[in-house]
Amino acid sequence: MYLYRCLQRASTRTSLLLYNSNNIAALPSQRTQRALFSHLNADASTPEIVKALQDDGCVVIKSMIPSTQISHLNDDMNEALSQVTPGKPANVLDEPLPAGMDAAVFGQNTKRLGDLINRSRTWREDVADNDVLHNVSSQVLKELGDYWLSTAQLIEIGPGTKAQPLHADGAGWWPFWTMGDTWNPEFTLNFLIATTRTTKANGATGVVRDSHKMKFSEMAKDPTFSFWQAPEEKVEQIELDAGDCLILGGRTVHRGGANVTSDEFRRILSCTVISSALTPGEAHPLTLHAELAF
Repeated sequence: MYLYRCLQRASTRTSLLLYNSNNIAALPSQRTQRALFSHLNADASTPEIVKALQDDGCVVIKSMIPSTQISHLNDDMNEALSQVTPGKPANVLDEPLPAGMDAAVFGQNTKRLGDLINRSRTWREDVADNDVLHNVSSQVLKELGDYWLSTAQLIEIGPGTKAQPLHADGAGWWPFWTMGDTWNPEFTLNFLIATTRTTKANGATGVVRDSHKMKFSEMAKDPTFSFWQAPEEKVEQIELDAGDCLILGGRTVHRGGANVTSDEFRRILSCTVISSALTPGEAHPLTLHAELAF
């Protein structure tokens, strides 16, 4: 039935490929401020989450995924991860990057596991149907219409991995470079779901403060400007407990942090949602194994 739901349009949302037009009622929540970014409870109202995301370029949702689902996710991924080669993209068919940049970009001791829709029942039936994920996506991406899943991968940063280069997820899509600064509708979101405790020591994601407010079109005209450089004091690492989710806007510059521990492995499930005006990175309705669809 899952494949059927992915391929059908309906008035109510049942999968990541369907649009939720129903606004949830505002719920009371406890909003706290740690460092310079907002941390909200999972029962926060959608408008409250969206405002924090627009103000800061990111927002943490505490305990967005229940502990039982996190446990099942890790169980689903353990065996598959043991067969993954570090320093490679999640898509094993991708061509190597030029100048031997794979290890620098993907992490020399970082494993990236794709095809989650076939590997994990918990992912495709529970996490991919999370209410917060859908409500935030439908509200933030509504200027461009519908939304759907682009890619999903598990990222495990192992000991000794250096910090990832700074980047903005939206830079992989043409609107980032062509739409200018007058009208900037959000067209992609990255939901980074921690499946283990992530700390500054083991590679917590670092976010460049206020980078989502930069006028990239003007900076691109400066031949001395480097998009993906920022003073270290501007990069704020955001620690997460297992089940927490860091939501990033497409223009927010960030990176996976260095893992300076000797024995800790930091796992994040990266779920990228995009406007349906854009082509997703993975064709999930076509790649889902037939025996899992019904």
